[in-house]
Amino acid sequence: MLIEVKEKIILYLYNLLKKVQKEMFELVYTNNKSRKYIIHCARRLGKTYLLIVLSCTVAYSKDNAQIRYASVTQKAVRKMVHPIFKEIFKTVKKQYRPKWNSMEGAYIFPNGSMCHIAGCNGGHADDLRGTAADLCVVDEAAFIDELRYLIDSVLMPQLITTGGQLLIASSSPVSPAHEFVSYIVDAKINNYYSSYTIHNGEYTQDLVDEFCNEAGGQESTIWRREYLNEIIIDDNYAIVPEAKYLKTTITQSNLRDKYHKYVAMDLGIRDLTVVLFGYYDFKRATLCIEREYIINGPQMTTPLLASNIKSLEQELFKGEEPRKRISDNNNLLLLQDLGYLHDCQFIPTSKDSLEAMVNEMRIWVKDGRVEIDPCCITLIESIRYGYWNDNRTDWGRSATLGHFDALAALMYLIRNVDVTTNPVPRKLAFNEYSIDDDNQNYKQLTQLFKF
Repeated sequence: MLIEVKEKIILYLYNLLKKVQKEMFELVYTNNKSRKYIIHCARRLGKTYLLIVLSCTVAYSKDNAQIRYASVTQKAVRKMVHPIFKEIFKTVKKQYRPKWNSMEGAYIFPNGSMCHIAGCNGGHADDLRGTAADLCVVDEAAFIDELRYLIDSVLMPQLITTGGQLLIASSSPVSPAHEFVSYIVDAKINNYYSSYTIHNGEYTQDLVDEFCNEAGGQESTIWRREYLNEIIIDDNYAIVPEAKYLKTTITQSNLRDKYHKYVAMDLGIRDLTVVLFGYYDFKRATLCIEREYIINGPQMTTPLLASNIKSLEQELFKGEEPRKRISDNNNLLLLQDLGYLHDCQFIPTSKDSLEAMVNEMRIWVKDGRVEIDPCCITLIESIRYGYWNDNRTDWGRSATLGHFDALAALMYLIRNVDVTTNPVPRKLAFNEYSIDDDNQNYKQLTQLFKF
């Protein structure tokens, strides 16, 4: 195909997109953070249309390109994908249009490129197996039954030699236990994620209000999940149903250096080892988590763990020894090694029933007594998305968040924080302004109280 014809068709495809779709298109093409990119997209924004345009753009850009397009079911392919292909190319000359080949299960383009399409539920993920691909697309990922198998075993291996990209797009899943949530969390942590709600569309406010009313109102699950991209957890299974009250910024205090510092750890054997660093703001009765450190797998050794804990303590606490280091009591030998061999002593926490410890943590979150720096993504996401197993006997597991180990570390810290001892020196406690640069006020106070 002539270069000028390719360029005209690619420009034609791009100009078919609405403003919000063009924003998504450009984000995908400028992504250099990861081979994967996730678009968390509300209903009614034209997500499938965009994905097909992206697929066709790659097909026309490179002769003999291979594209794999995963939909939910064959019914979805018939009712959504084929009609969009037809709509896109209705004004394009026949010699430049792709043709559907039912034997191949693919659209074949004039330059030899092929876009293989399959509905993957019902055990059909392997229908998209191949040797190499220039682009892989997963549409409505939140509704694909074996998403991790499709991505990790079927699609990603095809991108190794081509340098191609994997696009994963969907609205929110019905259940937070769905594997798409793990991909969302990982994408947020590694910065290959974007979210578009109904408010990013080119709809009038009256029409948005109509969508909202049809969905059941602003507080309805459907509105929040389908149009605002929230991951909705049934309160019966959420570990912290009060997560909406969580504060993800820390209110800075001039007394911060005086407050007690804490380190809390949950040791993971087959899950994550998570260490939290923070302090207790005595004046506001608030626990402030400033940093998290996560390690797992073969890299988790006692010397490395101790070294990194001490390094972060030095950075955050400026050489001040923390008031307490607290850990779970599942591996006392490791705690002993940390103390005797590496001078990093941890106190094993006492434990009541899991429900009792969780309830105490929930009260703190509900009362606004927990503030977390936004850099602590694993902890924040664990509070938001942590869930119980079906019998409520233990917590669930997430491919990215583990056994919600960051949540466990927070739970141990809350249980052991000293809320009764005032760490602020008596002189400073007389007047909150004495810690400011207002030296004159401080001098007047010292004279008044004869310090």
